[in-house]
Amino acid sequence: MTVREQDRRLLLYGAALVLIVALTQVRGVWAAQLLLVPLLLIVPGCLLLRALRVPGHRVAAFPLYVPAASLVVLMVSGLAVTLLVPLVDGGVLDAVFGPAADPGAPLRPGPLLAGLMVTCLGLFLAGVRAPEETAVPWRSLPAAGWLALPLLLPLLAAAGALRLNHGYGPEVAIAAVAGCVLALVLGVLRAGRLGSGRSAMLLYAVSLAMMWSYALRGDLVYGFDIASEYAVAQETVTSGIWVTGPHPDAYGAMLSITVLPAGLHALTGLPVLLVLKVVYPAIFAMFPVGIFHLARRFLPDQWAFAAAAFVTAQGALSQQFPALARQEIAMLLFAALCGALLDARLRHFPKAALMCLFGPGIVVSHYTSAYFTAVMLGGALVLQAVLWVMRRPRIAPRAVAAALLPGLLAGVLWYVPITRSTANIGEFRTALSSEGLRLLPGAGTAGTLLSAYLRGTDVTRIPTYLYAKRVVPKYRPPKASVTPAADAGDPRWELGDAGVPVPPKVAPAVSASLDLGVLLIQQLANLLGLLGALVMAVRRHSSWLVRRIGVLAVPMLGVLVLLRLSGTLAAAYNQSRAQLQALTLLSIAMFWLLHRVSAAKFPARLRRTVYGLTGAAVVVTFTTGSGLDNVLLGGERATNLSTRGEDCERYCMYEAELAGARWLKEAARGSPDRLYADRYAQLRLFAELGPGRRIQTDITPLTLDRTAWVYASWANTAVGRARSLFDNQLALYAFPADFIEAHYDLVYTSGVTKVFHR
Repeated sequence: MTVREQDRRLLLYGAALVLIVALTQVRGVWAAQLLLVPLLLIVPGCLLLRALRVPGHRVAAFPLYVPAASLVVLMVSGLAVTLLVPLVDGGVLDAVFGPAADPGAPLRPGPLLAGLMVTCLGLFLAGVRAPEETAVPWRSLPAAGWLALPLLLPLLAAAGALRLNHGYGPEVAIAAVAGCVLALVLGVLRAGRLGSGRSAMLLYAVSLAMMWSYALRGDLVYGFDIASEYAVAQETVTSGIWVTGPHPDAYGAMLSITVLPAGLHALTGLPVLLVLKVVYPAIFAMFPVGIFHLARRFLPDQWAFAAAAFVTAQGALSQQFPALARQEIAMLLFAALCGALLDARLRHFPKAALMCLFGPGIVVSHYTSAYFTAVMLGGALVLQAVLWVMRRPRIAPRAVAAALLPGLLAGVLWYVPITRSTANIGEFRTALSSEGLRLLPGAGTAGTLLSAYLRGTDVTRIPTYLYAKRVVPKYRPPKASVTPAADAGDPRWELGDAGVPVPPKVAPAVSASLDLGVLLIQQLANLLGLLGALVMAVRRHSSWLVRRIGVLAVPMLGVLVLLRLSGTLAAAYNQSRAQLQALTLLSIAMFWLLHRVSAAKFPARLRRTVYGLTGAAVVVTFTTGSGLDNVLLGGERATNLSTRGEDCERYCMYEAELAGARWLKEAARGSPDRLYADRYAQLRLFAELGPGRRIQTDITPLTLDRTAWVYASWANTAVGRARSLFDNQLALYAFPADFIEAHYDLVYTSGVTKVFHR
């Protein structure tokens, strides 16, 4: 690179920073917001990577470094602002940011923009003398048409979700999902000829389309955990303060749901709601792309695409992760950490620097992702010691230790003195000591140990009569002291059943065969992942890089087995979320084994057959996980393809319900009376009240206190169903409307949402 080219690149970065500053001045304009989001996710990361002397060809080979590094810069600069601005004299702030500046509320547009610019300028100066190899070869990206064409799928999915929100038919949503299936088929068939850039764009488009199809449902956020996350993020933006803790919710201080969304809101002008519903899924959609580029280090392009597509096909990616804002950020940083750890062409300093940034970034984003990462790295060190005893070639454990130690140190500092948020560890320790591991808790009702293992520790249904009987001691001394109505035990108030009607299957035999096939695919995938990881780890002729991915994947498998066997561990970390994190490396081990065996043992025609069957398995898994199979074969449709159904009753929040929650927030402020809402009605309260107010979720005549507040959602009043989780079993019963109306006053109604009190 000539000096002139070097100057041109520096000028380009400088112009990008000036453009960010200019656009933030008109951030109320949608066009400015549309430009600001990608600029904020690209420019800071590029400056950081250049300052760390990461070679440009390594960035081009693993583009996930860029958004991951940008997230780190945004969190660090925002954290610096919230810690340093209160130390600055108020007069200085008024002179710089105007009379509205408040040193007690630093998370505002002026200070956050200044903090980001100071950080970026520091990185810019640190990269001025960077060698020419740090230049990113942007020309290696696909043409603009290929960059834009696959993104039509997410827009189609967004349109389908918004139409469903307004009561229109599912035709557009179905077309979007069908388009995703066709895109995956195209990728499986043509990935070897499309090139890495085009294949990556297909994966990104499919992932984002599926996530938006869920995330954009409802008037507020969609999902369970994200209701509390939204309340925390909104409170951070409103107050302008990052509260370190302690919090009623152990996750309340996470930078991923406080400083980061506050920064994106302040800099782009986007409401917090759109940051969580639109921007976060757009960031996390890079996760399968990262797996694809990581897999390319071990596999040909077509097999690498199949490995990443298998991860995209998991229902958890599209259904659960858009409802887990903090884990979306943590998982992206986890993939970036794996990318740095397994980058054989990255020199020691930039590799160590990246791991020192991404590891602590996981810690401040999500607890259980950090714990899983620590188990993976710690288990890899132990397994490396075992391999050394077995006289296998050395694989340089220093890199694994360098990835583990910064995260451990950051975890100790973050969880104890900074946020004082060790409550989740204490709760897990208490549950473990009182309940033990609870191995295969459903074995008594599953029939056989094999069927119990296949079902795992998933939540099961408890009969209504059994729930009504067993839940009462939970509200009596010594656990609690609830005084029910005098006639609460009268037989006329007996709790009734309430099932969810499911449309009949058009072809029950075909549907059952498809479900069985997907189950077999998943179990075969687990077996192949185990075999692939073990072969990678112990095979004598494996390169050190292949051996490293094996020793990292084996501890992940151990955790997955424990989560499937133990109800206590599964309650601490959801199985499907843990499996998706593990698939970051397990998918590579699985497809590496298939590729190696077919290439070594089979003729060319048979190798193509093996790959074809593998691709078909991926497409079938995606078809069932996306809900398209029920559109074709009948049965209950998923939320992304219907305006009705159990998940829609649970997670889709609408303005009429939220208005009732806001009214209750003011009416019950300071009231000592207990607050009741069923398991999913409480999400509306979480979104408005935050996680601080204790909510009882068992609405039965014998568990309702006689002076309680009772919040009833649309599903309770219009549909007549209530839900509760008791002893890790789901109770689904008829909402006791007659009892409540006979014993409590109706103090608020929005038509379908009601609030009762006495």
